[in-house]
Amino acid sequence: MKTQPASHILAIFAALLLFAAGCNTPAKETPTQTTDVSAMTSAQKQAIEQEISGLIKEFFQQVEKLNIETCMTYFENTPDFQAVNPDGTLGNYDALKKLNADGFSQMKTLSIGPKKEAIRVLTDSLVLYTFSMEQNATLKTGQKLTFEHVAGTMLFTKINGAWKATFYQESASAPVAVK
Repeated sequence: MKTQPASHILAIFAALLLFAAGCNTPAKETPTQTTDVSAMTSAQKQAIEQEISGLIKEFFQQVEKLNIETCMTYFENTPDFQAVNPDGTLGNYDALKKLNADGFSQMKTLSIGPKKEAIRVLTDSLVLYTFSMEQNATLKTGQKLTFEHVAGTMLFTKINGAWKATFYQESASAPVAVK
């Protein structure tokens, strides 16, 4: 039995139309396994705040040690990671690591004086941490600098049971030379 060429073209066109319609259908979202802060008990929220507080304390101790490799373990190294640097530029994990490694390599010492911090639990797997501080640095040249106003934000996400910063933003005023 012979088929007409027009029927083959019509069949192919119909298949392509169905394929295209299927591609334009929005994906069904699956519910996440997170608990919104409004559904959490105060004990659950406090436990998360304590976890983040301990993590932050460890992180800033590593910053004072000028250990870039250890510092970067607190961040999630994925293509989705974002950083906003003090100069207003955007960066990824590698850019943040390079920027800080360059800074650390010029310093002999760095001390941090926390001024204010806030931990805001958003869900059981998402926490926003903000801070303000003063930083005092002694460069390898012997010059001393004070960064009087440093502020930042870290968005922590619980990934495979561990808290990792998936976003980092830092702002700072220009350093002041100390005599």
